[in-house]
Amino acid sequence: PVTLECGDNFCRSCITQSWEGVDTNFSCPQCSKTSRKRTLRANKQMANITEIMKKFCPKKTRQNEGDWCEEHEEKLKLFDEDEKTIGDCSSESQNHSSHTVMPIEEAAQLYKNKFKMCTEPLKKKLEDLMKFKCNEEKKAEELMNETEIKRQKLVSEFEELHQFLNKEKHILLSKLEEKKMTVLQRIRENVSQLEEQCSSLMHLISEIEKKIQQPDDELLKNVKDTLRRNRSTEDQK
Repeated sequence: PVTLECGDNFCRSCITQSWEGVDTNFSCPQCSKTSRKRTLRANKQMANITEIMKKFCPKKTRQNEGDWCEEHEEKLKLFDEDEKTIGDCSSESQNHSSHTVMPIEEAAQLYKNKFKMCTEPLKKKLEDLMKFKCNEEKKAEELMNETEIKRQKLVSEFEELHQFLNKEKHILLSKLEEKKMTVLQRIRENVSQLEEQCSSLMHLISEIEKKIQQPDDELLKNVKDTLRRNRSTEDQK
């Protein structure tokens, strides 16, 4: 038993249930006075009287009023499995006599067991999903590592190939340049020889043309030498 600020006395569990969900302005069910604070003072005197009354009140008298819970000192609460509701063994609960009812503690234990049975396959499924997730993450990591290794290998191979091709390019370009210089040198030498031959021919032509214009006696001088040089020029072709 507890006493409120207004002086009225109540069962602690009853008044607590009455104030359930209330945060302020706690109202007394007896006199309707309100209190800002939830103040409950234990009434030891009334508690002693209650204990004395229990000794003089036979249990059968209480049990005649309906099934009685010795642990909580109240009417036994039952669970209607068909309508999923909770009630006591009063006459109101007799309306559900055609339904399957059981004590609330027994019903709670029954459904605890059912819930446990439900959680086992759920836990197993969760475990399987976690394993599958770990495997997928492992595959992703392996794929990333494998891809990185292949990428590095490709980059290395292409760098080596680039170096090789660059080296070959320089070798080929060098050979091409050497060949060009060799051919140019030969061409220049040929051009130089041709220029000498042209100059010699032009000189011979000029000499012959002059001889043609000379008198007969002058024309016949050194005629063999002139013809010899002409034949020599023809042979150079």
